[in-house]
Amino acid sequence: MDFDIIDLTEEEAEALSTIQLKLLRTAQQNKNELTRQLQKDLTAFYNLCKTNNIFYASVYPDKKAELEAEYDYQVEKLKEQLIFNMSLSEPTNDGETGDSGSDDTGYIVDYELSYLERYITVRDYYLGIEDPDERMALFAADETAQSYLGSYYTSLYNYLSTFTT
Repeated sequence: MDFDIIDLTEEEAEALSTIQLKLLRTAQQNKNELTRQLQKDLTAFYNLCKTNNIFYASVYPDKKAELEAEYDYQVEKLKEQLIFNMSLSEPTNDGETGDSGSDDTGYIVDYELSYLERYITVRDYYLGIEDPDERMALFAADETAQSYLGSYYTSLYNYLSTFTT
């Protein structure tokens, strides 16, 4: 995948952590979707103008400028969110990452996900641990999951405890 949402050299892209790469890929996919939607909207409006014989009026250029301005705004917003989120997942001096949890979590901590998606991500990770007692011990000690899941933590704890003996 080509990344053009932010300027990165090959060396910088290769140095990204897994979390940062996932954030970059998600932002690029969102930008690509915005680009596709812009082209679709411009084509539809162009065809509408041609059909109604108003193409030579200033309607099309005005609408095109409006759509492109909105596109630029949305892309800039994506870019700013990406840069901010990537800075949160940079390692700090004590070896832990910013609000994305410590490096020892086996799941990707992405605060842009809904709580349900977070729940599913963490649940699937812990269900991958075969020993139910070990799974519960690890989950109970996972402070990242507590802050990441919020009120969903208790629900997941109760769910996982149904598997213990």
